[in-house]
Amino acid sequence: MPSNPPSGRSPSPAKTTPPTSRRSARQQRLANREANRAMSRASTRGGNGGGAGGILMWTLVAVVVGAVVIGAAFVLNNKGSGYSATPVPPGVLTPADITSNGLTLGNADAKVTIDVWGDFRCSQCFLFTVESGTETKMVANFVKTGQAKLVWHDYNVIDQLAANAGQTASIDAANAGRCAADQGKFWLMHDWLYANQATDETPGAFTKDRLKAIGKAAGIPDLGKFNSCVDNGQHLDDIRTEIAAKPADVNGTPTLFVNGKPLGTVDASTGARNVPTYDEIAAAVNTALGLPTPSASPSTSVAPSPTATPTPTPTATTTATASVAPSASASTKP
Repeated sequence: MPSNPPSGRSPSPAKTTPPTSRRSARQQRLANREANRAMSRASTRGGNGGGAGGILMWTLVAVVVGAVVIGAAFVLNNKGSGYSATPVPPGVLTPADITSNGLTLGNADAKVTIDVWGDFRCSQCFLFTVESGTETKMVANFVKTGQAKLVWHDYNVIDQLAANAGQTASIDAANAGRCAADQGKFWLMHDWLYANQATDETPGAFTKDRLKAIGKAAGIPDLGKFNSCVDNGQHLDDIRTEIAAKPADVNGTPTLFVNGKPLGTVDASTGARNVPTYDEIAAAVNTALGLPTPSASPSTSVAPSPTATPTPTPTATTTATASVAPSASASTKP
C-alpha cells in the first residue's frame, strides 16, 4: 500500500479506547442473554413462583448469572489474550447448500451484488457479522433466495493502526481465508476466523500456528496444502494488490456496497462511513431489484470509533446469532 494517504485525505488519530471496554461490554451481553434464558426456563417450571419455590427460583437465577459472568471472564481473558487458547467452533455456520465460488457466496448471475470489505481481526466486523445477526439475515433473505450474491474483500485495517505498526495478524488471517478458498472452504473458514478472533483485537489470536490450528479444527480437507499456504503467505501479494486498488469509499471495516453504491452515512467528524444497518442494506437491495422497500424498523447507524482509525502504512460459510447493536469499535482508515 502507498506510504502516504490518498489525495485529499489526512491521517487519522491512533486508537485510544482501552480494549477492556469491549471485553466488558461483550461479557455483559453474554451474561444478560444467559440470565434471560435462565429466567425463562425457571418461569416455565411447576409452582406459582411464590414462597420457598420462588426464592429457590431466583437463587438459581442468581447462581446462573454469576457463573456466566465468571465463565465469560475466564474465556475472554484466557491468559490475558481475549481469546481461547483452543479454537472454538462458530455458533452458526453459513448454510452449506448455498452455492459458493472462491470469495463469492450465492448465484453468480444474481441481479444484485453485495460487496463486503472486512478484516477478520476487526471487532466491529465481528459485531456486524456475528453478534448483530445482520449478515445472517442478509444471507437468508437475499443470497439464499438467489436475489443477491455476497462478495468478500480483504482490508487489513487493524494491522495499519499506528499502535499496531509491524503487525501482520489481519493480513495473515486474510491469507488463511484464501488458503481455505483454494479448497472451496472460504466461507467455512470465514466463520471459524470470526469465532476465534481476539475480543481486544490482539494479534496473538492469528499467529500462523493458531491459524493452522483453526484450519485443522474447521476440517479443511487437505491440511498439508493449507498449512503450507499459510506458512508461505501464498496469497499476500494478491491481497495487497486488491487493497491498493480499493474504492475510495473503503476507509474502514466493515464497508458495504450494493451494486457498486456505498452504504452507510458519512460521519461528519472523521469522513468515514457509518456501518449500515440491516434495514439500510435491505432497502438498497430492494431498490436494486426494483421492489418496494418495506417499512424500516427503528435502528441507529453506528458511528466509527477513534479506537479503530488507522494511519496508512506500506504494507468462509456463516453467520450469526442474536441481534445486538454494534459496539463503538468501528475500524476506520483515512
